Amino acid sequence: METAIRWSPSSDIKEQRFLLVDVIGHNFRHCRVESYNGKELKYQTLCGNRRVPAFRAFDWSTHNESIVAVGDWSGSATVIRLDDVQTTPITLSPKQQRLCNAVAFSKTGLLATGLEKVRNDFCLYIWDVSHRLSESTSPITSPGKSPSEPMRKLSSSEAITSIRFFQGQPDTFVAGVKGACIRMYDLRENGGNPALQYQTLSVQNLSIDPLDENYFASAITQKDTTIHIWDRRFGLPSSTASLGLGTSQSAAISPVLEYKNAFESSGTVQPSIWSLRYCKGQSGHLGALASNGDFRVFETKQSFTFESRPSHNQGYYLQDQPEHQLCTRNIHHVELPYRTGSDRQENARIVSFDFTNLAGPKGMPSAITLRGTGSVEIQELHRRPSAYALSSTGQLVGRSMGATSESKDSINIGSLAQLGLFHIKPSRDVHPLPVASKPLESGIPHQSNGDNVHNPENGRLSSRKKHEKWIERQYIDQIPSVDAALATLTLDHQRCVQGYLFDCRKNMQIVAGDAWLRETWDWVERAKQFAIDERFVIRGIDLSYLGVCNIWNIDIGSEKAARISGTSETTEILYAVEAVCRSLDLPDLTSTESSLPAHRRLSLYICGYGLPGKELDNVFNDLIDQGQNSKAAFMALAHNDSKQALSALRTNSTSANRELALALAGFLKGVPDDTWEETIENIAASLTDPYACAILAFVRIGSWHDVLRETSLPLKCRIGVALMYLADDELTTYISNTTDECTTHGDIEGLVLTGLSEKAVPLLQNYILKYHDLQTAILLISHTSPRYFSSPLVDTWRSEYRARLNTYRLFIPRVRFDTQATKLSVTSNGKPTLTPLARQVSVKCNNCEQALDRNPAHTSASAPPPTSSATDNKDKDPFALDAKWGTACPKCGKHLPRCVICMLWLGMPDPYTKGGAHANARTLEKMGGLETGKGEKGKYLMKDLIS
Repeated sequence: METAIRWSPSSDIKEQRFLLVDVIGHNFRHCRVESYNGKELKYQTLCGNRRVPAFRAFDWSTHNESIVAVGDWSGSATVIRLDDVQTTPITLSPKQQRLCNAVAFSKTGLLATGLEKVRNDFCLYIWDVSHRLSESTSPITSPGKSPSEPMRKLSSSEAITSIRFFQGQPDTFVAGVKGACIRMYDLRENGGNPALQYQTLSVQNLSIDPLDENYFASAITQKDTTIHIWDRRFGLPSSTASLGLGTSQSAAISPVLEYKNAFESSGTVQPSIWSLRYCKGQSGHLGALASNGDFRVFETKQSFTFESRPSHNQGYYLQDQPEHQLCTRNIHHVELPYRTGSDRQENARIVSFDFTNLAGPKGMPSAITLRGTGSVEIQELHRRPSAYALSSTGQLVGRSMGATSESKDSINIGSLAQLGLFHIKPSRDVHPLPVASKPLESGIPHQSNGDNVHNPENGRLSSRKKHEKWIERQYIDQIPSVDAALATLTLDHQRCVQGYLFDCRKNMQIVAGDAWLRETWDWVERAKQFAIDERFVIRGIDLSYLGVCNIWNIDIGSEKAARISGTSETTEILYAVEAVCRSLDLPDLTSTESSLPAHRRLSLYICGYGLPGKELDNVFNDLIDQGQNSKAAFMALAHNDSKQALSALRTNSTSANRELALALAGFLKGVPDDTWEETIENIAASLTDPYACAILAFVRIGSWHDVLRETSLPLKCRIGVALMYLADDELTTYISNTTDECTTHGDIEGLVLTGLSEKAVPLLQNYILKYHDLQTAILLISHTSPRYFSSPLVDTWRSEYRARLNTYRLFIPRVRFDTQATKLSVTSNGKPTLTPLARQVSVKCNNCEQALDRNPAHTSASAPPPTSSATDNKDKDPFALDAKWGTACPKCGKHLPRCVICMLWLGMPDPYTKGGAHANARTLEKMGGLETGKGEKGKYLMKDLIS
């Protein structure tokens, strides 16, 4: 340590003083605070002394601020005066020269010096300099003369590392013995033996809590930066009694609290503990400073436990005295460590600190710090954060801390405000995931070139990484409000309210901001329409909702009976695939030879490629109308139609499209060479459109393998290229590896490979773990499970999602989910595989025992015939319309019973509740006679209401 700072414990509100120490420059300065504006501290030097010998240890007298003691390299302790540099200091020297490791003043003017180990000599000296440190006379009356002998010599042949006196008992102190123990001495005893001893290697930087001197701390400074807190009341009964603290039940020499590796390494070098000091203004606050500038404060508190012991004689329990334990309440990270490569300069880190005896502006303990640049600052500890509770519905409740920043966003309600609590609800007016500002032609939002994770082949982000980055950067430009941030936690709630269910087109509108989810629901919409039209059902074999991996590997799942009906066999799947291709009129594949051409054609159709001629032309024209010319050009080029690709690029004559058109035309006319390849690479480096980059990757040397390495291209486009141009063995390997990668990373684009089959379950599980989107996963997989396969994991998702909707109190959407999921599970024989939930509430008539609903189909044949009040004389009988208004059984016409308490008819709104009276009034208005009180109907109805 090259510099140090110490705060005067006698400072008050009117005047604050501190000591600046320059170890290298041999300089002490006694300073006074002039002003402090919360950021900058200005001070004035009261006095100082530059005539200080080289030293390695020092201490500032607490009872006389003009006195400082230093320990030098020869073992001598020098007492110097700061306000009178002309006075010759007192030098206290041992018989044998060695290093002086520690010096410490007591409250009564005693000075203790700790020396290095030497054979056959004491290493702990106690000097009495109180008669020379009088307040009324000069502290040094005899220049050059020192006491001949120390007051006490202790600790023979043992190196002393640190010394601290107790302020409440000035004749008692603790000393650290290097590599052995911590010892507590009482100078009132004549024997010189230690009162207590703690076996430990943590003997550096001793510090005593001035407000609770039962606790003191020590540290291991070099190896593992461990901090120990000790309780001096724990020791041998005789030693403890000599300190006047009473006896203890047991002798304990272990620390009451331990912080192992209190400071982590910020690089290759393990930090060391430079300083350890207790707070002067509030007990239980231990500050620690590491060599890398890491400044932490460990806040501790005492906890009391009561234990009862049985009385064997009387048969009852006796309560022991409360046992107190020390525990950590909080760890304040005042300043983070300096790290290599950070924006901060290394010499700007904190190099020394000391706690003040005054609270900061916020009423919290504060410390004065000294940085390597020489600047002096005040660091105030932060308040403990308020207790918060976050419900499953995204509502936040916490304790108000006066006029805090949260108060402007808080909504105080009822008794919560009286208890000092605030309540914040998720905003329903903002969309938690905003739509991208301007998507690219691919439909994928633009990503800046400053991303850290790139495709190693070309330096661009892959499509999967784009999705991950887009999710992470929703609020990178602005900090959202509290209610908007809470809305992101209940994204499934908002989507459910908007109607996020099994309508794929509506789902595409709800997730319009997420291009990847939008493309997924678009693929599911095509697959769902194919399943409804039974376009993939041939000869009793159902290939609906299967992906490329299923079709290419002829894998329809483990539960084959769900997809194969009648007398069809598994071997007929090959013929079924060919039959589907013929029924869809899929074009032949001429780009490569294959042993399974039908499987390639059907897989291409699943990806949106290899479409029939008219359908392909329609898709091509739609893309041009939408302004996605580069995507249209890529599709045409993938289908080996270079003229149509050039036409698409020339239709929208932008600079990027003109460059692509020139590059494609040059490739079609010439032979690529080194200059050509370098030119194409330079053009591609300035583009971000994945389809444009894919076109340039192909025209560079004419290899489709380069297009497959362009991972910024959407997955289904890469799969389409692989199906068209890779050989069978290469295609099998590519599909297998890509499927495994998508499953591992939870890539939602991988559903085009796995389909909504059993292979999609582990992919969706990893998708849930990464994006926490259980809602989308269960809505997707409910199209096929349990209709085509059953999975305990899917059943767990379904139960969890239903429970979540119940928690949100979205009972109607939950019922819609149950009913529509049951309909999706209906098999080809018309039976649902998902068992419908039993009716939860049923109200029956006491007369006919039929349900009180208005559906005639629910009327039993054994029900008694309706009474005349429900059929005849409707104009004469005032109760003829009771069945219509819900107070009579709609099946038999029998009037419903009355309540024995309120005497109101069953089915009648309660007139004493808010809205009940209005409902009755509207009923009477419709039936007439309410305003005039005349008429048979009005008379009887009013009488019925009054009775």
